[in-house]
Amino acid sequence: MARVNVYRYRPADDGYHVTMSDGPVLEGWFDPAKAEVFEEATRWDGQNKVSAIAPRFHHEALYRTRGGRWVLNHWSQWQGSEETYQFIGDEQARMWLLKCGHDDAVKRFFGDLEEERGPGRPAVGPVLNVRLSEEQRDKLKELARPGEALAAVVRRLIDQA
Repeated sequence: MARVNVYRYRPADDGYHVTMSDGPVLEGWFDPAKAEVFEEATRWDGQNKVSAIAPRFHHEALYRTRGGRWVLNHWSQWQGSEETYQFIGDEQARMWLLKCGHDDAVKRFFGDLEEERGPGRPAVGPVLNVRLSEEQRDKLKELARPGEALAAVVRRLIDQA
């Protein structure tokens, strides 16, 4: 058994540089040979393969222990940097897996992925452009409920007609 100790660290301001003087606290351990490991996503920066989620020269891997806990492994290529292992929660593990493209693991551990959509409001239907006078816009504003958009007022009035 190659036991790895898992500590709780106080992260530095940038969230990645951790030193032992920050006062790590032993929280437990796990056997990486008996855990499932998920590698970080990488991208080509023109010279090297680098982590797609960590700063340059920093790397991460995620373990799912036999006991069902998530362990984030962080290491750096910087000389003198400490390799760290930390327990993380389900939501942080889910986001890490999504960022690294492990959709199959997200589905297996957290259920089906929700339908994705881009920024902005969801589409209600095809766009219809209408020009209104200032007086007509003012009437719409008067008919609007608190916080209701003018487009929603128009849809509501058409439904009532």
